[in-house]
Amino acid sequence: MNQSLQEWYDKNEDRVRALMHDIWKHPELGLKEHYSSRAAADFAKQEGFQVELCAAEDFNNPEAEPNTVIATWGNGKPVIGIVGELDALPNLGQESVPFHSPIEGPGHGCGHNLMAGGAMAAACALRYAMEKENLSGTVKLVEAPAEETGCGKSLLAENGVFSDMDMALMWHSGPGKLSFDPRPGQVAFRVKFEFFGKAAHAAGYPYKGRSALDAVQLMNMGCEFLREHTQRHVLIHYCITNGGVAPNVVPGYASSLYMFRADDDFDACNDACQRAIRVAQGAAIMTDTEMKYEIESVVPKFYLNVPLCGYAYEAAQKIPPLTYNEEDYEAAIALYKNLHPDEELPENRNELLPVEYIPYSYKPSDHCSCTDAADMSYYCPTMHYWGLGKVKDAAGHHWNTTYCASNGIGEKAGIYGYKILAQTGYDALTNPEIVEKCWEAYREQNIPPHPTFKEM
Repeated sequence: MNQSLQEWYDKNEDRVRALMHDIWKHPELGLKEHYSSRAAADFAKQEGFQVELCAAEDFNNPEAEPNTVIATWGNGKPVIGIVGELDALPNLGQESVPFHSPIEGPGHGCGHNLMAGGAMAAACALRYAMEKENLSGTVKLVEAPAEETGCGKSLLAENGVFSDMDMALMWHSGPGKLSFDPRPGQVAFRVKFEFFGKAAHAAGYPYKGRSALDAVQLMNMGCEFLREHTQRHVLIHYCITNGGVAPNVVPGYASSLYMFRADDDFDACNDACQRAIRVAQGAAIMTDTEMKYEIESVVPKFYLNVPLCGYAYEAAQKIPPLTYNEEDYEAAIALYKNLHPDEELPENRNELLPVEYIPYSYKPSDHCSCTDAADMSYYCPTMHYWGLGKVKDAAGHHWNTTYCASNGIGEKAGIYGYKILAQTGYDALTNPEIVEKCWEAYREQNIPPHPTFKEM
């Protein structure tokens, strides 16, 4: 690892882990990351960055409550973008214990606090190396909101946040070894449906009512039948967000939230969404209600940059290996036993708690993931790689991830994952050919203009 980068980490790793844990203790939902954005901004200011706090959804309003950090240091090209995330998930609050001990409210069940701290560390270490070695260029840190709702980076992209970057670099925790292979992205639409009927006494005057809940249920049933007639890689998820207030009142209002996904296929996802909209229209006709829908966000096709993935793999070979201590392994053992009480504990510690990376194959992975990091790929070479920071066979969006994100299991992986990206950025600053090759591949992809949900 570059000596200057290592020097910064040697001096500041404890501070980074404190930032990760501070954000973990203050979990906030998408576009509500007010505490965590300010905590990250304070850290970046202490490290000499020029810092802008803003609200992604009201970008040019200085009075808006902030949820995003944009921090820059240096000037000129290349611009190395390092990106983290801030938001938590609803109903995944969890005590820092290896068994289910819920806390009311949101929790970092996807480990975004690790990304926030890891990205901060990588940007600060890179700034330190640039200053010490008199390197020209710019490091640009973005701590982004609302990944879970799929709109955060889309909003930032539409306001030019990624337009000046020469590369955008991200890591995400995962229940296995670190993989640099290009991973196709799931296209996703998030759509809110509302039905407006007529309330009435459910016993005395039901014939005067028009049940909005009936419409929601008929739509759900229609979409269950629709599943048979969508392509195999299309997924439909939904939940009822408002089903009325009392069983003896015909609901005059009801609503649901849908997500449509398709593996790396915008047209298939859009087709499923449009057909579901027609199902909703039919449900409204059947129940004599009115229907409104709003496309809240769209995660577009992800154009991963293959050379950039390869350069990150080369950088990984320069980084000291990830190591855990006995306390970390004891925590992982306790967690695994609680998650899988009927299974034998893996004999190999590295199988229980992975620390390695997979040799790079330059071939697209057969596993798709969904992230609004896709929005960045329309503006610059982008990579987003996954792995480490979880125990074997651990589900995501689950209390176990919240727990791992609170201690050394996740924190050490987050620091390690972004150390690799700090080295990747350093290599790009000192070897112009890296940036040239990434842009050459970007241009060969013939990436279309960035789509926005406002155009749907």
